[in-house]
Amino acid sequence: MIVTLGAVMVLATLVAAPSAPAQSPLANAKKQLETTIFHSGELAQRGSAVAASKTHLQHTLNCLEGPRGQNFNAAPGYPCQGQGNGLIPDLRAAEAAGVGGAGKALRFVGAAHTLITTALQSNDVDLVQPYAIVVSNQLKQALAALP
Repeated sequence: MIVTLGAVMVLATLVAAPSAPAQSPLANAKKQLETTIFHSGELAQRGSAVAASKTHLQHTLNCLEGPRGQNFNAAPGYPCQGQGNGLIPDLRAAEAAGVGGAGKALRFVGAAHTLITTALQSNDVDLVQPYAIVVSNQLKQALAALP
């Protein structure tokens, strides 16, 4: 009887426990944009080591694609973990839901994605860091396009 009563109490607690509200794709996209702007526009600019700049561009790429992305690399880290499904998937979901500006934001993010994949092929910090600034500017335009 005690075990049964204990099991009922645990089950009642689980059923009554409020779940965290799901964030909308738009809210997730905005959070991920803030993170990617910081990594590409600030962190990738620090110092003169190309490896550090490329790490922060990979962080940005990871955030754009999400963990299911073709170029996702978990080794350097995923600073957008818990912020959504990836910026591109979340913007696509927002666009499908009819969110104004999501399609325009997706075009800016697509341009940033192309720039990142090009920059990651270089071992010259004097090329990688300027690319990262342009990436950051594209991501700022994406954020500005959203309501």
